[in-house]
Amino acid sequence: MNSSNNQLEAWLAGEDLFEQMLPDPDQWVAGFDADRQLVIAKIGPFQRVFLKPGKFTKRFYHQLYPLKIETWPYRRQVKLFEDFCTVDIALDVRFQATLNYVQKNLEVLDSINQHIQGLYAAVIEDKINLELNKLADGGWVQKGLAEHEKRIAISVCEVLTQQHIQAEAICHMTVTFVDFPEVQLGKDSVYLHVLKRTFELNEEKNQEHQRQQRYNEQQALLAKQQELEHLKQLAEMQRRIQLAEAEAQIQLLQDKEQLLAQQLQVEGRIHAARTRHEQHLKEISFETELGVQQELEARQRLAETQQMTERLAHQALLADKQTVAEIQRREAARQRWREAEKFENDRDGNESVDE
Repeated sequence: MNSSNNQLEAWLAGEDLFEQMLPDPDQWVAGFDADRQLVIAKIGPFQRVFLKPGKFTKRFYHQLYPLKIETWPYRRQVKLFEDFCTVDIALDVRFQATLNYVQKNLEVLDSINQHIQGLYAAVIEDKINLELNKLADGGWVQKGLAEHEKRIAISVCEVLTQQHIQAEAICHMTVTFVDFPEVQLGKDSVYLHVLKRTFELNEEKNQEHQRQQRYNEQQALLAKQQELEHLKQLAEMQRRIQLAEAEAQIQLLQDKEQLLAQQLQVEGRIHAARTRHEQHLKEISFETELGVQQELEARQRLAETQQMTERLAHQALLADKQTVAEIQRREAARQRWREAEKFENDRDGNESVDE
């Protein structure tokens, strides 16, 4: 009960209860093993991973990988209070991978330490930045940076330990002031109070300057908004004018469309009448040409008939002449035959008389 009351009074007094619970980095036991080695036993498709025991005989199917203790130095410099003071951070981290971590990252076993640094560098950077953000209030000027150093070292160790990486860290932070290079934190309290007051006055000036700047920006923004509103009204007016002009143009086009439709109707009727007239003229011309053609064909048929009649008459005349000639030829032949027969008869009679 008394402990609770003491914690409540300490909290009301403005003390940080978390600082009282931080472990001392010097008492942090990492549990490093300088002879830690990983053994991979592989026979065919079967594989087993374990740490090398005290009594160990290496076989042909064993592969040994030493898990070395790595030192990871981290150096950084931070400017505070508009470069009024400079904070140098020196963080030294020693770490060693455990069996649990290696089993989850066997594919990078040959470069396991480099893998850890590359994977967790950004996380450690975030932890350090988180602690550096607490320096903005200036309270450390009177108290010193020991608690912040302790927080950084412990938070880095916790990050790595949670990932099954044994680690220990030592953080040291030094501060130098531009105008007071000999001032030491926690000792020259008078100077530190002057520095704090100077910083507060500068902060007030900066805040007033920022307030005036924000006011000027707001006024400029208001003027710009008014100008934009005016431009918006002008744009709206211009839009309405363009809309009226567009409607008038549309109406004009519609009127032209109606006139063009009427013109096309009239031209269509004229074209239809002209087409009918041309068709009538073609029919008359066709009938005339047909009559002439029929008359020519009739005359041609009559001429052909006359030619045929003359040809038949000529052929009949030739046939008659041929018939008369044939009759005369036959009559002549018959006459010659009778004369020859008479000649034979006469010759036979003469021969009989001679005998």
